[in-house]
Amino acid sequence: MFGQEKRILRENLQIKNGRELLTIKLTEIDQHQFKDGDELQLSKRIEIKMTPDSCRNVRAEDGSTHRLPVKWKNSKFKNYFLPEHLVLLTGAGTESLDQIGKAHLDNYKKFLGIKDQMHIVEIGSGIGRDAFQLIQEFPNVNYLGIDVTRDSVNWCINHITSLHSNFQFVHFDAYHEIYNPLGLKDTSDFLIPVETASVDRIFLGSVFTHLFEEDIRHYMKEISRILKPDGLAYATFFLYSEEIIAAARKTRRSHNGLTFEYQHSQGCYVSDPNFHTGSVAYTDELMRAMIHESGLSLSREYLKGWWSGYFDECEDGQEVAILTPSI
Repeated sequence: MFGQEKRILRENLQIKNGRELLTIKLTEIDQHQFKDGDELQLSKRIEIKMTPDSCRNVRAEDGSTHRLPVKWKNSKFKNYFLPEHLVLLTGAGTESLDQIGKAHLDNYKKFLGIKDQMHIVEIGSGIGRDAFQLIQEFPNVNYLGIDVTRDSVNWCINHITSLHSNFQFVHFDAYHEIYNPLGLKDTSDFLIPVETASVDRIFLGSVFTHLFEEDIRHYMKEISRILKPDGLAYATFFLYSEEIIAAARKTRRSHNGLTFEYQHSQGCYVSDPNFHTGSVAYTDELMRAMIHESGLSLSREYLKGWWSGYFDECEDGQEVAILTPSI
């Protein structure tokens, strides 16, 4: 009986695929090669934090965190097999990963200007959607990707950095109710690990759309610190105004029908009353105040977003603030 109890405490994840049945420790997850169709069952002794995508979030004895779907799905992308539950954190599946990534890079080239040898930081790098595009067109950039979802960072290190050493990835274990519900620290606890005034370009795609003011201000101050005097940051966000929201209610363009009906704080609105950071919008007044007070300025007026249906001609799916250090 004692031996059986000891075994159960060590072996926490049951993996079933057809007639195959395997039980492993949570600390062995990083080394395990999950197969398409694997069904994952956790021990009832394990503390689980559920997220809206129906994934179970757990922390192993070694401190590592893991995001586990009920059934594992690997999706073919280029020469890789991507864990689909991590791809979906980008807002869409593998079938559109290349298309969206190319659209991002086209905008970066058009509005920022990208050259090989540049030092680029991406905040919210996810499963490497934009990194894949850079590898194809600008293989000699010096790239650093940052994300709060450890499994995504770990995948990128194992499959991208292992082949392209100039593409590095770092995990910030900052709490986020959707992307890192077991995070032990706050966003403000993390400084971007690069030298001051050393970065040419920064990408933040759908990052400010999931953060509240305190966290955005922290990242903006870090952006101001690390950008070169002529550096640029491309930060997408949802712009809130009565006219924009009226158009969003009429068109219902976004896949989840964003209308931002709940005020979270002055100048800040959310769409989901249960998961507030699922989608966050800001008024022009508050966005400009955060930019100015962080030592940044707009290099041009906002790019117009498609999501609401308010603008006749659009330049991105969301509104975009292109930021540069204030003189």
